[in-house]
This record gives sequence, C-alpha cells and structure tokens, in this order.
Amino acid sequence: MEEEQRRSSDPELKTALNWVDLILTIGGIAVLYILLIIGTIWLASLISDEKILIYINGFLTQIAFILLILFFKKIRHWSWQDIGWKLTDFKKIWLQILRLYFLSMFINLVYAIYLEQGGFTPPSTDVYTTLFENNSWWAYLSNILLAVIIAPAAEETLFRGIIFGSARTYFGKWTAAVLSAALFSGLHFQIYGLFPRFILGLVLAHLYEHNRSLYPAMVFHALNNLIAMTLLSGLSA
Repeated sequence: MEEEQRRSSDPELKTALNWVDLILTIGGIAVLYILLIIGTIWLASLISDEKILIYINGFLTQIAFILLILFFKKIRHWSWQDIGWKLTDFKKIWLQILRLYFLSMFINLVYAIYLEQGGFTPPSTDVYTTLFENNSWWAYLSNILLAVIIAPAAEETLFRGIIFGSARTYFGKWTAAVLSAALFSGLHFQIYGLFPRFILGLVLAHLYEHNRSLYPAMVFHALNNLIAMTLLSGLSA
C-alpha cells in the first residue's frame, strides 16, 4: 500500500505498462467474450424478451470488463494512475472535447453519405436502436447507467488506459491508437458502425495521449453515447 501511494505521488516512479500487460489484457478479453457468448446463448433459451436479453448482456459485459481490470490491477500491481486515472483541469479541455466531437460527427456524416450514395443503408433495427427505444422510465434510466456512466469508465480504462497504454510502450502512439481503436470498434460487433467507432477510438486515444488522463476521454465517450441515445430515442418516439 505504501509503495503504491509513493508511486502515485511521484510521476517518475510510475510503472510503464509492458507487453505482458498487453497480452494478458487482450487474452483476458478474448476469454471473457467466449464466456459471454456461451452465456448469452444459454440465457436466450430462458428469456424470450429481446430487449431484456440485450440489457443483461450489456451489463454483464461491462461488469466483466470491470472485474478484468480489477483482477489485472491486483496481480500486476498497478496503481490507478498507471492506467490513466489522473486528475485534470476540465476548464481547459471542454473546448477541445467539443471541437473533436464535431470533427468526428463531420467524418461520420461524410461516411454515411458515401455509403448511401453507394447503395448501402443502415439496418432498420439493431442492438443499439433496440436499447435506445425510450418507451419506459426504467429503460431510460438503464440506458443512462449503462451507456453514459458505466461503459465510458470501464471501456476507457480497458481500451485506452491499458491496451493503448501498454501498446504505446513498444509501437508508439499512432500504432497503439490504431490497435486500440480497431479492437474497440471490432468488439462492438456492428458492421455498419465499424468505421465510425474506429474514428471514435482514435479520437479517444488522442484525448488520453494529449491530456495524460482518462477523464477527458471518459467525458467525450459519455457525451457521444448520451447524444446518440437521445437522437435514437427521439427517432423511435
């Protein structure tokens, strides 16, 4: 405990994440997803309501991410600062967050127009439109808890704090950003949203790298999910 506090208070004593952390984390995610797929198939045989099944899967996924983070934090002796939980001055980053958000929205709009001109259209229903159909108060509160609070904290710690942080040690920030963004996007299992979510991953990695703190990336992630949830809820109303 004293050693962790000493490392946390002195940036020069910060432990650099290494290839062991990278391999263990990616391997741990792979195992978790295999177990989650098996568990979802089993739950589908017991639960007929698709929306409830999606919520259960979503919360179980985030809980699994949190447990994986805590497990590796324990065995690898990380401090919270080692994986990006550092205070930052939010007064200086709000403009940066807003500019990057509108930039990513512009890129996604161009991408959507390109697909539409090529004859590709998004699916009328998918996991996210099903989740964000705001037809009850419990659904709205569940969406806030899952998409705006839990997911940004857990996913930013895992994909940016640990995966990007450890990959950056060996491959540099650009390759690490691409690797973490590709994993982040691919593990959402949504073909149409693959490129927009990849861009989101790159923006989040940039925010972490530029500010040396996960908090700006978490805020950006939460803002992105909140706006997407609001728009989809409004469209389905």
